[in-house]
Amino acid sequence: MIVLGIALVAFAIGSMIAHYSSPLNVPVLGAVGAVLALIGLLLLITELMEMWLSRGQTALVDGLQAG
Repeated sequence: MIVLGIALVAFAIGSMIAHYSSPLNVPVLGAVGAVLALIGLLLLITELMEMWLSRGQTALVDGLQAG
């Protein structure tokens, strides 16, 4: 999702530079790309936090069982 968002933003910037697309499509593509990149980044952070908390919980359970 992050890659797709970055690709859309890059395409919007390229379209703006090359004057290939209509002026209305460039901001729409850029906004959609930015939203997709932001959502992908939030999902990535959520997954990393979940993985980190899961490891911490496993270590805590192992420590309690050993004690």
